Amino acid sequence: MKASIITIGNELLGGFIIDSNASWMSRKLLDIGIRTSLKITVGDDKEEILKGLNIASKSTDLIFCTGGLGPTIDDVTLETFCEFIDANLEIDESYLEELKERFERRGREMPDSNRNQALIPNKGEVVTNPIGSARGVKYNENNKQYYVLPGVPAEMKEMMESFILPELKNNYKSDLKISTIRTTGIMESALHDKLSDLISDLKDVEIAFIPGFMGVDVRLVSEDTKRIEHLSDKIYDQMGNYIYGEDWESLEEIIGKQLREYGFTIATAESCTGGLMSDRITNIAGSSDYYLGGVVTYSNEAKTTLLGVRNETLISVGAVSEETAIEMAQGVRKLFQTDIGVSITGIAGPSGDTPNKPIGLTYIGLDFSGDIDVQKYIFSTDRRFNKELAAQAALNLVRIALL
Repeated sequence: MKASIITIGNELLGGFIIDSNASWMSRKLLDIGIRTSLKITVGDDKEEILKGLNIASKSTDLIFCTGGLGPTIDDVTLETFCEFIDANLEIDESYLEELKERFERRGREMPDSNRNQALIPNKGEVVTNPIGSARGVKYNENNKQYYVLPGVPAEMKEMMESFILPELKNNYKSDLKISTIRTTGIMESALHDKLSDLISDLKDVEIAFIPGFMGVDVRLVSEDTKRIEHLSDKIYDQMGNYIYGEDWESLEEIIGKQLREYGFTIATAESCTGGLMSDRITNIAGSSDYYLGGVVTYSNEAKTTLLGVRNETLISVGAVSEETAIEMAQGVRKLFQTDIGVSITGIAGPSGDTPNKPIGLTYIGLDFSGDIDVQKYIFSTDRRFNKELAAQAALNLVRIALL
């Protein structure tokens, strides 16, 4: 079973929005053994959408379309799909009333344009949208299966996770077994070199290195489950603490499990990251069990007033220093009375550097029940990357300490 994905929208072609839908869908499909062999991006244009559908239907049996199901004049996907399958659009009166009631509950009158979202083809089935108003369509013809879904990522993902992926997994049995090993703190080239002896003569396992600026995923694909398990064990032995999880697990999810298991609490003090670390920690449901709070001490005054960082330290070695990172970690642990205090202080850029302190210089401090650790990093020259990388490194430092 091979799939194709058609993403639709002028904003995608114009570069105003990154096409994250296609990559997410491809990964989720591969997890259940369905490979994506074709991806197409087209604008909000009937002829281009029809071309995409014709190309996809000739080369694959499973076709996904996302985007262009909204209420405005440029949302032409559903009308075009009806033309493709020779169907007509009909008003779903019961859903139209439901839409009106939704607007009424919010104290608003439904715009006339939203009536379009109550239109459905007279062929196929409706795919419910639990969190939005644009419903999807499922259609089968000549052993081809089509799914037309909204382009809003959260809505598309909810519909895929709740309805489509379980159905595909149940109906299409694949011999492919997939395992993804997630690493952080090591570059792709170094990771490849460390594993070169293991992967030099692989015949029945497909291995791929998937780099991102947060870390590198190692994906193993095979029809032989035992071979994947054997190779996975060898990679764990070789890579040790560089591995933090598998498949879709995030670093903050892993840390949350560790903290809950051990019964530890944590607090954060952030300067250059502006709260990114605390944001990632609190993205995990139930994080209030172990995360007691954090502060963004961006100024020197905030560092001294809130965290008790000494003026002498700031004057002698500066805010971006090992000593300041330690005092910040100690101060936030004391402030929130937690087992662990973590601090981040650095020069995000593009200004603020000195001959001795370049852009990207970052110190991360850790106070774990009185045991102190501090790590120095020099990241990139990009401000946003530096903030993201610093938050990732701080989370990873906590993970390793908890091991």
